[in-house]
Amino acid sequence: MDTLRFGVTLADAAEAQHRLRADVAAHTVDSTVEITAEAAGGPVPAAADTGVIVALDFAPQRLAETRRAVAAAITALPDGMAFAVLHGGGAPRICYPYDASEVWAYADDISRNTARFEAERLLPAGGGTGGYAAWLDAARAHVAREPRRIAHLLVITDGRGHDDGRLDAAIDACAETLTCDVIGVGGDWEPALPARIATRLHGRAELAEGAGPLAARLADIAGRLRSTRVPAVPVEVRLRAGVTLRSFREAAPVSRELRPDPHPAGADPWRHVFSTRLWDAGTRRYILSVEARPDGDPAAGREADMLEADLLLAQVALGPGVAALPGRTAAAVRVRWSYDAAPGRVRARGASATYLLRDDLAEAFNAGCTAISRGDLRTAAEMLGAAAKLAYALRDRDFLDHDLNRVAEVLDAANGVVRVRAGAAVDRPAVLRNRLSRGQDRPLDVAPPAPAGIPCPAPGCGRLATAAAAFCVACGTRLAAAGSPG
Repeated sequence: MDTLRFGVTLADAAEAQHRLRADVAAHTVDSTVEITAEAAGGPVPAAADTGVIVALDFAPQRLAETRRAVAAAITALPDGMAFAVLHGGGAPRICYPYDASEVWAYADDISRNTARFEAERLLPAGGGTGGYAAWLDAARAHVAREPRRIAHLLVITDGRGHDDGRLDAAIDACAETLTCDVIGVGGDWEPALPARIATRLHGRAELAEGAGPLAARLADIAGRLRSTRVPAVPVEVRLRAGVTLRSFREAAPVSRELRPDPHPAGADPWRHVFSTRLWDAGTRRYILSVEARPDGDPAAGREADMLEADLLLAQVALGPGVAALPGRTAAAVRVRWSYDAAPGRVRARGASATYLLRDDLAEAFNAGCTAISRGDLRTAAEMLGAAAKLAYALRDRDFLDHDLNRVAEVLDAANGVVRVRAGAAVDRPAVLRNRLSRGQDRPLDVAPPAPAGIPCPAPGCGRLATAAAAFCVACGTRLAAAGSPG
């Protein structure tokens, strides 16, 4: 029996219908898609159906922190869960179970104690940090020996691993086999590579400072794995001929990149399949971004009977075999080509606008912090100023007062003017936590950004006008008088 049923809808009705000018070379259209999973009964998956590989990537000078992290990670494994421990630097290997004929151990008091002892026994020997690709390759090879319903890699690292040029290929090779979380030990590591690995493999990257936060984070990971009811749900994006897929990505509750599955030979080029992972009951939001070009669409021709027709631009649907809620198997984005629509390119205007601006804010903040670590204060001021301006548009007072204030003094948020703080005044662990949080966490319900004007209320228009305008310049609709409540 299916334990979850899924439904697909558009999160913002304003993004369901677009009116695009047929004499503009290309339009970028963004839409926010909501996928909801509702409990449908059925048995709870057994703990042994999940296999966790604990990987220890550290430098010798981090011995104390790593010992603490190892003990906490193994202790957090629920009874009955399959697990293995991966250790080493440039050539990682399984150190537990130490019997090569065994692929998985099963968590109980005896196996957890033995695994902790074996892992800590090897710690002084070190092995150093190597390329992250080696860890992914070793974990994937281990899972291939005895696959699990859910196979999860938990990397505990000091962040000194590197990309030897194979990282993206190694991540792609794991995409159908593993999910991954990364726990950082210490406060001076660079989060870019660990965050790339974790978000692309449907997990999270986090900093652990002290025994309490570390134990809480590990317990959260174990709980999430145990509560997973459906390991993977395929989502299909179908496009109108002539429409190009720019991206399809998760926006909330975690911001993460998604990549389409490889196209089999002879497959429909307008159909793209994305894998989403680790589902329990709840809601996730995704942003679909496409490029529509009138020169590739016969319906955008100049013949009058071909214009203003209601056309399907894109559709997001559940993949075959997914248990669906009635009437919610797909969500459609529609388009009308016209010569009377507002000129210029259509960009995000509903819920997706806020999510995209938050992604821009996180990117600017991370770039500014990276520039500080390099000593490039000019670039830091430029990027942190851009982050301040975005936060002002998003009305994100918490970011301005806390996250940004830790690295820069905000002089004029509206215009993006900041003064970078001296290095000694920067709380680096706090900044690192904020960088990871801002780069990954997204609330489902977000306040819209401050508009650049007043949108026309006419259906299918939405052209922005100044507060003093009496009529829409695109369609002629009468607007509310300046200063009136409407």
